[in-house]
Amino acid sequence: MNSLLVDTNVLIYGLDKSSVYHQSAKYILSQPDLLLFVTSKNISEFFAVTPKLKLPFKLCHEFYEDLKENVTVLFPTDKSLSFFEQLIRQYHPVGNQVYDVEIVSIMLSHGIEQIATFNQKDFIAIKEVKLFHTAH
Repeated sequence: MNSLLVDTNVLIYGLDKSSVYHQSAKYILSQPDLLLFVTSKNISEFFAVTPKLKLPFKLCHEFYEDLKENVTVLFPTDKSLSFFEQLIRQYHPVGNQVYDVEIVSIMLSHGIEQIATFNQKDFIAIKEVKLFHTAH
């Protein structure tokens, strides 16, 4: 079974039925042959962005509770900090790119190399990860 980290935008589009990416996000989140993961950073980003989209808190919280039943949440460790420091030196991220590097450092420290995202430009230059592609 393949391990896949799910980026924040996949979570948001999985919840937001008005998004053009909703069906694709639902497809990713429902794959039975994938072990799905998110980082604690993805969760905090999810709760930071959903109010800006005017998504009801109750709906977001219910989605989050369901998510915890179906994915594994990864947390930063000393090992992820080492990856983070290495990636910062290597890629010199600026602004929000730093958060993407943090997500990558956590996933790499847990042995996960593949990420599902609709913002592929955020991760395409990071050669340590592979982008998950779907026809949906």
